Amino acid sequence: MSNLKKRQHYVWRHYLRPWSENESVWTYLKEQDKVLNTGLMNVAQEKYFYELEDFTHEEISFLKKIVDKSHPSLKALNEDFLLIFTSTSILKIQLAKVSNPNHKKVLEAKIREVEVNSMEEIHSYIENLGSKIIQCRSLKDLKDLDTDDNLFSAIMFLCVQYFRTKNMRKSIETSFMGEKLEKLAKKSWSFMSFTMATNLSRNILFDEKLRFIFIENNTTTPFITCDQPVFNILNDKLNDNGEVVEMELYYPLTSKCSFYLHFRPTQIDRFESMIADEDYVTYLNRKVFENASYYVFSDNKHVLEQIRRNE
Repeated sequence: MSNLKKRQHYVWRHYLRPWSENESVWTYLKEQDKVLNTGLMNVAQEKYFYELEDFTHEEISFLKKIVDKSHPSLKALNEDFLLIFTSTSILKIQLAKVSNPNHKKVLEAKIREVEVNSMEEIHSYIENLGSKIIQCRSLKDLKDLDTDDNLFSAIMFLCVQYFRTKNMRKSIETSFMGEKLEKLAKKSWSFMSFTMATNLSRNILFDEKLRFIFIENNTTTPFITCDQPVFNILNDKLNDNGEVVEMELYYPLTSKCSFYLHFRPTQIDRFESMIADEDYVTYLNRKVFENASYYVFSDNKHVLEQIRRNE
């Protein structure tokens, strides 16, 4: 029996459950311009999405240089991750030296298992870090995260969710100039996204201006979410060079609540709440829709159809 985890989700199914009923969720498919009800197992996933690639010694050396640019407090963590990420490439080199065909067959199967499953297992671990933040249903719940361990876990989870998606994968791949680097970026996306997440996590955690706003939705229009569930809601605010200059991470939690992570010093307390009116819910849902890559999710079919018509 195969132990390969072929279906690999880039949006956590447990996160999507508040929008679902009987493990199915209303989904708008942007490419097909279609609204349908589909099982959570079938959305925001691809076969072998996190499968490890083969790397040459030259490529591994290049990735090590990226690790060397990490903050000193993150270097050991990113080095360990790189070791896992390139492990099957190194093992395959060693496999070539094995002469016994029976031993070789067993080792090939084990290497294949590591190749397919290791990144999925790492993401499962990181999802556990986010178990408390996705259960927040009130300002008090959010405030309860304000301990060193809980806040680190929550921020790390959010940053990994921010970078792990298919949307960000395309963005990272196209940010490297030159055919050789573009190819390497495509192969090493999981590694790139993880190192970006660790660096962003550190920057957020040590920023004294870090603030949260818990948003309550008491309107008849539910919050929606998408396959880029964490995104910078200010990503359309660009400088003269076309670069995003500010960051406010928005994260829907259920159809009735969401929150902002921001750095506006005008907010006195680290944690505050607000009640969204109909216009603000519509605005936030529009931003979710704009930032979606392929999938938009809701517990209400008509909301998706209305947003689709207004596009």
